[in-house]
Amino acid sequence: MKILVTIIILFCVSFFASADELTYSNPIVFQRFENNETNTATPDVPGFYGGASIWIMESDGSNPKLLRHPGYGTKAKHLDHPSISSNGRYVFYAEFASATIGRQGEAQLYREDLQTQARTIIRAQSNCAIHHATLSLDDKDLTYSRDCSLDRSLIMELGNREIVINPIEQGTRSSNGMSAGNKVVYQNEKPSRDQSSRTIAIVLSEFDSLGNRTDRQIADWEFRNRRATISKNGNLVAWQTNSTTGGGKDDILMLNLNRLNGKPIRITKSPANDGHPFFSRNGEWLLFESDRTGNWEIFKLHIQSGEVTQLTKDPDYISTRPRW
Repeated sequence: MKILVTIIILFCVSFFASADELTYSNPIVFQRFENNETNTATPDVPGFYGGASIWIMESDGSNPKLLRHPGYGTKAKHLDHPSISSNGRYVFYAEFASATIGRQGEAQLYREDLQTQARTIIRAQSNCAIHHATLSLDDKDLTYSRDCSLDRSLIMELGNREIVINPIEQGTRSSNGMSAGNKVVYQNEKPSRDQSSRTIAIVLSEFDSLGNRTDRQIADWEFRNRRATISKNGNLVAWQTNSTTGGGKDDILMLNLNRLNGKPIRITKSPANDGHPFFSRNGEWLLFESDRTGNWEIFKLHIQSGEVTQLTKDPDYISTRPRW
């Protein structure tokens, strides 16, 4: 089976023992797009989603294991955007009802117990797709997209409150968020019919105890800024952008929110595409994907030293564009 794309979603510091006695000290969960014997499982189809699987491995790239496969042909599902709990026992992901129609169909959010393989639906709404769910690094908050026909919203569950994160400009859309405490960082996208010319800002919103909101735009709409992530302590934000190349390939920028008038710095340095960043829980590492080897592979970067380590090397990976 050919693996088309790898998408990195979560990197944590935790421990669990699986049913077959594999033990992970720092598990990484990630998503792979696969050839699932349906014509829609190809990145050449606009709006492609079809047929992603969920995997897990150790933080050094060892012991990769398939957690759940999407199935094949017309019965294939699409498994989307995994997160893992801090104790390493539970994986969260969305399952689309059909890989052939992607976000136009229904999707439910599941929690899977890695010890028992039991699955529980934790978020669902009739005729809606709940997807791109990300668990905060302290396990307290959940952020996800909820698409119900023309009503497409970003939801942040802050404690016991459900907050709709409305975009900062009318007519735009908020999506792909992640929270840390009372902060949430997310994409704010202007409408575009052309995927190649998408213009997306990165916004940080903070909420006080009364629910009052303060917004800070940390990347503007001139280029395609995507897939923002925030550190556990809420001090660092990183995201994928083509602003550094004038609209060409993607790099990763990082911003220290505590530095007055601080500016984002480029932290990946390759002529390839780098993206899908995610912080480790201890704040020392940044996980990301890159096609710098000719295939889409997973890497980690030591934030203080800049040291980069390649974690995966799979001859079945095909060089293509990253997916979310």
